Amino acid sequence: MAKRSRQRVHRMTIAQFHRYLDDRRRELEACYKEVEEVQFQFNDIFKLELEAWQAKFSYCYPRIAAQRQEMPEAFARLIDRTEQEELERLRAEIAELEKEVEEAQARSDDLLAQARGVTLTLREANPELNEREEELKSLMARYQDEYAQAFEEIEVLQSPFLGSLRHFFEIRKLRETQKTARKQQASTLTALQKVRAEWLEWVEMAGDTQAELRQNWQQTEIEMSQNQARHDHLVDNLEDLAVQAALQRMLEELNESPGVPGELGAALDELVERNRVRRSYEEGLRAVAEVLGLTKGVGEGLTRFQRSVATVLQEERRYSLM
Repeated sequence: MAKRSRQRVHRMTIAQFHRYLDDRRRELEACYKEVEEVQFQFNDIFKLELEAWQAKFSYCYPRIAAQRQEMPEAFARLIDRTEQEELERLRAEIAELEKEVEEAQARSDDLLAQARGVTLTLREANPELNEREEELKSLMARYQDEYAQAFEEIEVLQSPFLGSLRHFFEIRKLRETQKTARKQQASTLTALQKVRAEWLEWVEMAGDTQAELRQNWQQTEIEMSQNQARHDHLVDNLEDLAVQAALQRMLEELNESPGVPGELGAALDELVERNRVRRSYEEGLRAVAEVLGLTKGVGEGLTRFQRSVATVLQEERRYSLM
C-alpha cells in the first residue's frame, strides 16, 4: 500500500500569533500610506486637468449660448432635448418645493396649535395679539391669491402659439403684479413672524415644553422660508435657469464631436477629449477612495483582534507565573 502523505501543520504559540498579527497590521499601515500617496498625486494631477477643462468649458459655454441658432441640426436637437429635460426637472423641483412648503406650514401650524393648547390662559389674556395675527394671516392669503391668479392668467396668455410674443405687455404687467404681491406677502410674513415671536415670548413662561415647541417652530419656519425662496427663484426665472442648466449639462456630458465648424468646433472637440479624461480621473479617485476605506476597515478590525489576542497573552503569562 502506498504511504498516506501527511500535511505538516505549523502550530503557533499565542505570543507568536500576536507578533504575526502585528506584522500584518504594519503591512496594512504601509499599504494604506502608499495608496494615500497615490490619492495625493491623483488629486494634484486632477486639479490641473480640471483647471484646463474649466478653461475650455468657459470658452465654449457663452459662445454656444450666443450662437445657438447657428448650430448644426443634430447638435441643436441635442441642446433642445436637454433643455426640455432640465425644464421638466425644474418643474418637478418646483412641485416638490410647493409640497415641502405646504407640509412645513402644516407642521408650523401644528406646533403653534400645541403651544396654544398649553398656553390657552395666556392667549386669552392677550386678545390684541390674536387679532393682529388674524389680520396678517388674512392679508397673506389675499396676496397669495393675487399671485396665483396672475400666474394662471400668464399661463393662459402663453398657451397659444407665440402667445408670449403677442401678449408680451400683458404678461409683463402680470409679472409685475406677481412681484408686488410677493413683496407684500414677504413684508406681511415678516410682520406675522414678529407677532408670533412676540406671542412665543409669552409662551416661554409655560416651561420646557414650550421652549422645545419654539425651537421646532423656528427651525420649521427657517426651512419653509428657504424652500419658499428657492421656489420663487425657480418660478420667476424658470426658462433662463433651464437654458443655463441645459447648456452646462450638455457640455459636461458631451462625448462625441458635435460637428461644429471653425474655432468653436475645435474647442468643442477638445472639450470632448477633456470630458473623457476628467471622467477617467473621477473614476480613479473613487476607486482609490474605496481602496483606502477597505484598507482602513481591515486594519481597524485587525487592530481590535490583536488587542484581544494581547489580552489572552497577558492572562497566559500571568497564570504561568503563579
